[in-house]
Amino acid sequence: MALYTEDQKRILKTLYPNDFEDYDIILRTLDKVIEKEVLPRAEEVDGEKIFPKEGMDTLFEEGLVSMSFPPEYGGLGLPYPVYIACMELVSKACASTSISLAIHSTVCEGLRLFASEELKKTWLLEKGLLEGRSLAAFALTEPGCGSDAGAIRTKARLEGDEYVIDGTKTFITNAGVADVYFVFALTDNGPTAFLVEADRPGLSIGKDIPKVGVKGTKTGEVIFEDCRIPSSNLVGTEGKGFKHAKEMLNRGRLTIGVLSVGIAQAALEKALRYSKERKAFGTPISSFQLTQEKFANMVTEINAARLLTYYAASLKEQGVPFASEAAQAKLFASEASVRACDNTIQVLGGYGYADEYDVHRHWRDAKLMTIGEGSSEILRLLIAHMALKAV
Repeated sequence: MALYTEDQKRILKTLYPNDFEDYDIILRTLDKVIEKEVLPRAEEVDGEKIFPKEGMDTLFEEGLVSMSFPPEYGGLGLPYPVYIACMELVSKACASTSISLAIHSTVCEGLRLFASEELKKTWLLEKGLLEGRSLAAFALTEPGCGSDAGAIRTKARLEGDEYVIDGTKTFITNAGVADVYFVFALTDNGPTAFLVEADRPGLSIGKDIPKVGVKGTKTGEVIFEDCRIPSSNLVGTEGKGFKHAKEMLNRGRLTIGVLSVGIAQAALEKALRYSKERKAFGTPISSFQLTQEKFANMVTEINAARLLTYYAASLKEQGVPFASEAAQAKLFASEASVRACDNTIQVLGGYGYADEYDVHRHWRDAKLMTIGEGSSEILRLLIAHMALKAV
Protein backbone atom coordinates (compact mmCIF):
# COMPACT_ATOMS: atom_id res chain seq x y z
CA MET A 1 0.00 0.00 0.00
CA ALA A 2 1.56 3.27 -1.12
CA LEU A 3 1.47 5.91 1.59
CA TYR A 4 2.56 8.78 -0.66
CA THR A 5 -0.52 10.12 -2.45
CA GLU A 6 -1.06 11.87 -5.78
CA ASP A 7 -2.62 14.78 -3.89
CA GLN A 8 0.64 15.31 -2.00
CA LYS A 9 2.61 15.18 -5.24
CA ARG A 10 0.45 17.82 -6.87
CA ILE A 11 0.82 20.19 -3.92
CA LEU A 12 4.60 19.83 -3.76
CA LYS A 13 4.90 20.21 -7.54
CA THR A 14 2.87 23.42 -7.33
CA LEU A 15 4.96 24.78 -4.46
CA TYR A 16 8.35 23.73 -5.86
CA PRO A 17 8.14 23.18 -9.64
CA ASN A 18 11.90 23.47 -10.13
CA ASP A 19 12.93 21.14 -7.29
CA PHE A 20 9.97 18.77 -7.31
CA GLU A 21 11.88 15.82 -8.77
CA ASP A 22 14.39 15.91 -5.90
CA TYR A 23 11.66 16.16 -3.26
CA ASP A 24 9.63 13.47 -4.99
CA ILE A 25 12.56 11.06 -4.70
CA ILE A 26 12.80 11.81 -0.97
CA LEU A 27 9.08 11.13 -0.44
CA ARG A 28 9.10 7.96 -2.53
CA THR A 29 12.16 6.64 -0.70
CA LEU A 30 10.67 7.41 2.69
CA ASP A 31 7.38 5.82 1.61
CA LYS A 32 9.15 2.49 1.06
CA VAL A 33 10.98 2.71 4.38
CA ILE A 34 7.82 3.47 6.36
CA GLU A 35 5.85 0.78 4.57
CA LYS A 36 8.52 -1.77 5.45
CA GLU A 37 9.64 -0.67 8.92
CA VAL A 38 6.76 1.25 10.55
CA LEU A 39 3.41 0.21 9.07
CA PRO A 40 3.66 -3.55 9.76
CA ARG A 41 4.05 -2.94 13.51
CA ALA A 42 1.48 -0.15 13.92
CA GLU A 43 -1.38 -2.36 15.09
CA GLU A 44 0.91 -4.16 17.55
CA VAL A 45 2.35 -0.87 18.83
CA ASP A 46 -1.19 0.30 19.60
CA GLY A 47 -2.59 -2.97 20.92
CA GLU A 48 0.38 -3.83 23.14
CA LYS A 49 1.22 -0.23 24.08
CA ILE A 50 4.76 -0.58 22.75
CA PHE A 51 6.90 2.54 22.55
CA PRO A 52 7.90 2.56 18.85
CA LYS A 53 11.61 3.14 19.36
CA GLU A 54 12.75 0.94 16.49
CA GLY A 55 10.55 2.73 13.97
CA MET A 56 11.58 6.12 15.32
CA ASP A 57 15.27 5.20 15.12
CA THR A 58 14.80 4.19 11.49
CA LEU A 59 13.16 7.51 10.66
CA PHE A 60 15.90 9.43 12.48
CA GLU A 61 18.44 7.58 10.33
CA GLU A 62 16.52 8.68 7.24
CA GLY A 63 16.94 12.30 8.35
CA LEU A 64 13.26 12.96 9.02
CA VAL A 65 13.65 15.32 12.00
CA SER A 66 16.75 17.08 10.68
CA MET A 67 15.12 17.62 7.29
CA SER A 68 13.95 21.23 7.70
CA PHE A 69 16.73 22.45 10.02
CA PRO A 70 19.63 24.56 8.72
CA PRO A 71 22.95 22.77 7.99
CA GLU A 72 24.83 24.68 10.70
CA TYR A 73 22.83 22.76 13.29
CA GLY A 74 23.13 19.41 11.56
CA GLY A 75 20.03 19.78 9.40
CA LEU A 76 19.42 19.15 5.70
CA GLY A 77 18.03 22.62 4.95
CA LEU A 78 14.95 21.38 3.06
CA PRO A 79 11.70 23.37 2.86
CA TYR A 80 9.33 22.93 5.77
CA PRO A 81 6.41 21.72 3.58
CA VAL A 82 8.59 18.77 2.50
CA TYR A 83 9.00 17.80 6.16
CA ILE A 84 5.24 18.21 6.63
CA ALA A 85 4.60 15.90 3.70
CA CYS A 86 6.91 13.29 5.22
CA MET A 87 5.13 13.50 8.56
CA GLU A 88 1.84 12.83 6.77
CA LEU A 89 3.27 9.52 5.60
CA VAL A 90 4.36 8.59 9.13
CA SER A 91 0.99 9.38 10.69
CA LYS A 92 -0.82 7.47 7.97
CA ALA A 93 1.18 4.41 9.02
CA CYS A 94 1.39 4.86 12.81
CA ALA A 95 0.12 7.85 14.78
CA SER A 96 2.01 6.79 17.93
CA THR A 97 5.29 7.03 16.06
CA SER A 98 4.40 10.36 14.47
CA ILE A 99 3.24 12.10 17.66
CA SER A 100 6.39 11.16 19.59
CA LEU A 101 8.55 12.43 16.73
CA ALA A 102 6.45 15.58 16.40
CA ILE A 103 6.88 16.58 20.05
CA HIS A 104 10.60 15.88 19.85
CA SER A 105 10.85 18.02 16.73
CA THR A 106 8.97 20.88 18.41
CA VAL A 107 11.60 20.97 21.16
CA CYS A 108 14.37 21.02 18.55
CA GLU A 109 12.67 24.02 16.94
CA GLY A 110 12.40 25.75 20.31
CA LEU A 111 16.11 25.31 20.84
CA ARG A 112 16.88 26.61 17.36
CA LEU A 113 14.74 29.70 17.88
CA PHE A 114 15.51 30.66 21.47
CA ALA A 115 18.44 28.79 23.02
CA SER A 116 21.95 30.07 23.46
CA GLU A 117 24.55 28.98 20.93
CA GLU A 118 26.06 26.82 23.66
CA LEU A 119 22.81 24.91 24.21
CA LYS A 120 22.23 24.57 20.47
CA LYS A 121 25.70 23.17 19.96
CA THR A 122 25.39 20.82 22.92
CA TRP A 123 21.97 19.37 22.16
CA LEU A 124 21.38 19.73 18.43
CA LEU A 125 24.91 18.69 17.49
CA GLU A 126 26.93 17.02 20.26
CA LYS A 127 24.06 15.09 21.86
CA GLY A 128 22.37 14.53 18.56
CA LEU A 129 18.75 15.54 19.05
CA LEU A 130 18.31 15.90 15.30
CA GLU A 131 19.88 12.50 14.70
CA GLY A 132 17.87 10.76 17.40
CA ARG A 133 20.82 9.99 19.68
CA SER A 134 18.84 11.86 22.35
CA LEU A 135 15.06 12.24 22.74
CA ALA A 136 13.21 15.35 23.94
CA ALA A 137 9.89 16.18 25.63
CA PHE A 138 7.87 19.40 25.90
CA ALA A 139 6.74 20.08 29.48
CA LEU A 140 4.15 22.84 29.79
CA THR A 141 0.85 21.26 30.95
CA GLU A 142 0.17 20.84 34.68
CA PRO A 143 -2.60 19.12 36.67
CA GLY A 144 -4.43 22.45 37.06
CA CYS A 145 -3.21 24.05 33.85
CA GLY A 146 -4.03 22.89 30.35
CA SER A 147 -5.60 25.42 28.03
CA ASP A 148 -5.03 28.09 30.70
CA ALA A 149 -1.25 28.14 30.40
CA GLY A 150 -1.16 31.27 32.54
CA ALA A 151 -2.08 29.17 35.55
CA ILE A 152 1.20 27.26 35.76
CA ARG A 153 2.46 26.74 39.29
CA THR A 154 5.87 25.17 38.69
CA LYS A 155 8.47 27.60 40.04
CA ALA A 156 12.13 28.23 39.37
CA ARG A 157 14.27 30.32 41.69
CA LEU A 158 17.81 31.47 41.06
CA GLU A 159 20.35 30.50 43.72
CA GLY A 160 23.87 31.57 42.80
CA ASP A 161 24.64 30.09 39.39
CA GLU A 162 21.83 27.52 39.58
CA TYR A 163 18.06 27.48 39.09
CA VAL A 164 16.03 25.34 41.48
CA ILE A 165 12.79 23.96 40.00
CA ASP A 166 9.77 22.66 41.95
CA GLY A 167 6.45 21.52 40.51
CA THR A 168 4.60 18.84 38.58
CA LYS A 169 3.90 18.55 34.86
CA THR A 170 1.33 16.15 33.42
CA PHE A 171 0.21 14.74 30.05
CA ILE A 172 3.82 14.98 28.92
CA THR A 173 4.52 13.04 25.73
CA ASN A 174 7.79 11.04 25.87
CA ALA A 175 7.79 11.22 29.68
CA GLY A 176 10.12 8.59 31.06
CA VAL A 177 11.87 7.93 27.73
CA ALA A 178 13.14 11.45 27.01
CA ASP A 179 16.74 12.43 27.68
CA VAL A 180 15.88 16.11 28.10
CA TYR A 181 12.79 18.17 28.96
CA PHE A 182 11.89 21.64 27.67
CA VAL A 183 10.29 22.96 30.86
CA PHE A 184 8.25 26.08 31.58
CA ALA A 185 8.32 27.50 35.11
CA LEU A 186 7.62 30.77 36.91
CA THR A 187 10.51 32.97 37.96
CA ASP A 188 10.38 36.40 39.62
CA ASN A 189 10.20 37.87 36.11
CA GLY A 190 7.40 35.62 34.90
CA PRO A 191 7.07 32.39 32.88
CA THR A 192 10.45 31.15 31.70
CA ALA A 193 11.78 28.23 29.67
CA PHE A 194 14.52 25.84 30.76
CA LEU A 195 16.24 22.74 29.47
CA VAL A 196 16.40 20.00 32.11
CA GLU A 197 18.33 16.78 31.61
CA ALA A 198 16.40 13.64 32.55
CA ASP A 199 19.14 12.40 34.88
CA ARG A 200 19.16 15.55 37.03
CA PRO A 201 18.68 14.83 40.75
CA GLY A 202 15.23 16.04 41.75
CA LEU A 203 13.57 15.08 38.46
CA SER A 204 11.39 11.98 38.65
CA ILE A 205 8.69 10.38 36.53
CA GLY A 206 5.25 10.06 38.12
CA LYS A 207 2.32 7.97 37.01
CA ASP A 208 1.90 6.73 33.47
CA ILE A 209 -1.40 7.92 31.99
CA PRO A 210 -3.43 5.28 30.10
CA LYS A 211 -5.03 6.68 26.96
CA VAL A 212 -7.79 5.91 24.49
CA GLY A 213 -5.51 6.36 21.48
CA VAL A 214 -1.86 6.74 20.39
CA LYS A 215 -1.20 4.02 22.92
CA GLY A 216 2.37 3.48 21.82
CA THR A 217 3.39 6.91 23.08
CA LYS A 218 4.57 7.40 26.62
CA THR A 219 2.42 9.97 28.40
CA GLY A 220 2.87 10.76 32.06
CA GLU A 221 3.82 13.04 34.90
CA VAL A 222 7.19 14.71 35.35
CA ILE A 223 7.92 15.82 38.92
CA PHE A 224 10.51 18.40 40.00
CA GLU A 225 11.54 18.48 43.65
CA ASP A 226 14.44 20.78 44.43
CA CYS A 227 15.76 20.04 40.94
CA ARG A 228 18.92 22.04 40.35
CA ILE A 229 20.16 23.01 36.89
CA PRO A 230 22.95 25.36 35.82
CA SER A 231 21.85 28.88 34.95
CA SER A 232 23.19 28.25 31.43
CA ASN A 233 20.21 25.91 30.91
CA LEU A 234 17.94 28.94 30.73
CA VAL A 235 16.36 29.08 27.27
CA GLY A 236 15.91 32.61 25.95
CA THR A 237 15.13 35.34 28.47
CA GLU A 238 13.44 35.23 31.88
CA GLY A 239 9.79 36.17 31.61
CA LYS A 240 9.56 35.37 27.89
CA GLY A 241 8.48 31.75 28.34
CA PHE A 242 4.94 32.15 27.05
CA LYS A 243 6.18 33.97 23.97
CA HIS A 244 8.52 31.07 23.31
CA ALA A 245 5.76 28.51 23.97
CA LYS A 246 3.37 30.24 21.58
CA GLU A 247 5.86 30.20 18.73
CA MET A 248 6.68 26.55 19.38
CA LEU A 249 2.99 25.68 19.52
CA ASN A 250 2.39 27.38 16.17
CA ARG A 251 4.82 24.90 14.63
CA GLY A 252 3.32 22.07 16.65
CA ARG A 253 -0.16 22.89 15.37
CA LEU A 254 1.02 22.54 11.80
CA THR A 255 2.36 19.10 12.65
CA ILE A 256 -0.85 18.07 14.41
CA GLY A 257 -2.76 19.29 11.37
CA VAL A 258 -0.83 17.10 8.98
CA LEU A 259 -0.90 14.14 11.40
CA SER A 260 -4.69 14.48 11.34
CA VAL A 261 -4.63 14.42 7.55
CA GLY A 262 -2.54 11.25 7.51
CA ILE A 263 -4.83 9.48 9.97
CA ALA A 264 -7.91 10.48 7.97
CA GLN A 265 -6.33 9.36 4.70
CA ALA A 266 -5.55 5.94 6.16
CA ALA A 267 -9.15 5.55 7.32
CA LEU A 268 -10.57 6.70 3.98
CA GLU A 269 -8.52 4.23 1.97
CA LYS A 270 -9.61 1.33 4.19
CA ALA A 271 -13.24 2.36 3.74
CA LEU A 272 -12.89 2.64 -0.05
CA ARG A 273 -11.32 -0.81 -0.37
CA TYR A 274 -13.87 -2.44 1.92
CA SER A 275 -16.82 -0.85 0.13
CA LYS A 276 -15.79 -2.48 -3.16
CA GLU A 277 -15.55 -5.93 -1.58
CA ARG A 278 -18.57 -5.89 0.74
CA LYS A 279 -21.90 -6.74 -0.88
CA ALA A 280 -25.39 -6.06 0.39
CA PHE A 281 -28.57 -6.89 -1.44
CA GLY A 282 -26.45 -8.46 -4.16
CA THR A 283 -24.32 -5.41 -4.98
CA PRO A 284 -21.12 -3.79 -3.61
CA ILE A 285 -21.98 -1.17 -1.02
CA SER A 286 -19.75 1.26 -2.93
CA SER A 287 -22.62 1.62 -5.40
CA PHE A 288 -25.03 2.92 -2.75
CA GLN A 289 -25.66 6.66 -2.90
CA LEU A 290 -25.44 7.14 0.86
CA THR A 291 -22.03 5.41 0.88
CA GLN A 292 -20.85 7.59 -1.97
CA GLU A 293 -22.05 10.68 -0.13
CA LYS A 294 -19.83 9.73 2.79
CA PHE A 295 -16.87 9.28 0.47
CA ALA A 296 -17.49 12.59 -1.27
CA ASN A 297 -17.52 14.42 2.06
CA MET A 298 -14.43 12.60 3.31
CA VAL A 299 -12.37 13.21 0.17
CA THR A 300 -13.34 16.89 0.05
CA GLU A 301 -12.61 17.55 3.73
CA ILE A 302 -9.31 15.65 3.71
CA ASN A 303 -8.08 17.54 0.65
CA ALA A 304 -9.21 20.85 2.14
CA ALA A 305 -7.39 20.03 5.38
CA ARG A 306 -4.26 19.05 3.47
CA LEU A 307 -4.28 22.23 1.39
CA LEU A 308 -4.81 24.44 4.43
CA THR A 309 -2.00 22.72 6.32
CA TYR A 310 0.52 22.81 3.47
CA TYR A 311 -0.38 26.44 2.81
CA ALA A 312 0.30 27.36 6.44
CA ALA A 313 3.56 25.40 6.27
CA SER A 314 4.59 27.38 3.18
CA LEU A 315 3.94 30.63 5.05
CA LYS A 316 6.24 29.45 7.82
CA GLU A 317 8.87 28.59 5.23
CA GLN A 318 8.63 32.12 3.80
CA GLY A 319 9.15 33.62 7.26
CA VAL A 320 5.82 35.45 7.35
CA PRO A 321 3.25 35.32 10.19
CA PHE A 322 1.31 32.06 10.17
CA ALA A 323 -0.20 31.75 13.67
CA SER A 324 -3.81 32.07 12.52
CA GLU A 325 -3.31 29.78 9.53
CA ALA A 326 -1.64 27.16 11.74
CA ALA A 327 -4.55 27.31 14.18
CA GLN A 328 -7.06 27.07 11.32
CA ALA A 329 -5.22 24.10 9.83
CA LYS A 330 -5.06 22.25 13.12
CA LEU A 331 -8.69 22.98 13.98
CA PHE A 332 -10.14 22.01 10.62
CA ALA A 333 -7.89 19.01 9.98
CA SER A 334 -8.36 17.46 13.42
CA GLU A 335 -12.14 17.72 13.33
CA ALA A 336 -12.29 16.54 9.72
CA SER A 337 -10.15 13.58 10.70
CA VAL A 338 -12.57 12.53 13.44
CA ARG A 339 -15.46 12.79 10.98
CA ALA A 340 -13.60 10.74 8.39
CA CYS A 341 -12.77 8.03 10.90
CA ASP A 342 -16.33 8.00 12.21
CA ASN A 343 -17.66 7.59 8.66
CA THR A 344 -15.17 4.80 8.02
CA ILE A 345 -16.46 2.87 11.02
CA GLN A 346 -19.98 3.42 9.73
CA VAL A 347 -19.11 2.12 6.25
CA LEU A 348 -17.55 -1.02 7.73
CA GLY A 349 -20.46 -1.48 10.14
CA GLY A 350 -19.80 -4.21 12.70
CA TYR A 351 -16.32 -4.81 11.28
CA GLY A 352 -15.51 -1.15 11.84
CA TYR A 353 -16.20 -1.61 15.53
CA ALA A 354 -14.28 -4.89 15.72
CA ASP A 355 -10.51 -5.34 15.82
CA GLU A 356 -10.15 -7.29 12.58
CA TYR A 357 -9.87 -4.33 10.20
CA ASP A 358 -7.92 -2.09 12.60
CA VAL A 359 -10.19 0.87 11.84
CA HIS A 360 -11.12 2.05 15.31
CA ARG A 361 -7.42 2.73 15.95
CA HIS A 362 -7.60 5.65 13.55
CA TRP A 363 -10.69 7.10 15.25
CA ARG A 364 -9.06 6.83 18.68
CA ASP A 365 -5.88 8.47 17.38
CA ALA A 366 -7.77 11.24 15.58
CA LYS A 367 -9.68 12.27 18.68
CA LEU A 368 -6.49 13.29 20.48
CA MET A 369 -5.71 15.71 17.65
CA THR A 370 -8.74 17.83 18.60
CA ILE A 371 -7.30 18.26 22.12
CA GLY A 372 -3.50 18.38 22.05
CA GLU A 373 -1.55 21.55 21.08
CA GLY A 374 -4.67 23.63 21.75
CA SER A 375 -8.19 22.25 21.96
CA SER A 376 -10.71 23.06 19.24
CA GLU A 377 -12.48 25.46 21.62
CA ILE A 378 -9.30 27.39 22.43
CA LEU A 379 -8.30 27.55 18.77
CA ARG A 380 -11.68 29.00 17.80
CA LEU A 381 -11.18 31.75 20.37
CA LEU A 382 -7.65 32.36 19.09
CA ILE A 383 -8.67 32.50 15.43
CA ALA A 384 -11.53 34.88 16.19
CA HIS A 385 -9.29 37.08 18.35
CA MET A 386 -6.72 37.42 15.55
CA ALA A 387 -9.42 38.13 12.96
CA LEU A 388 -10.94 40.90 15.12
CA LYS A 389 -7.53 42.34 15.85
CA ALA A 390 -6.75 42.59 12.14
CA VAL A 391 -9.77 44.80 11.38
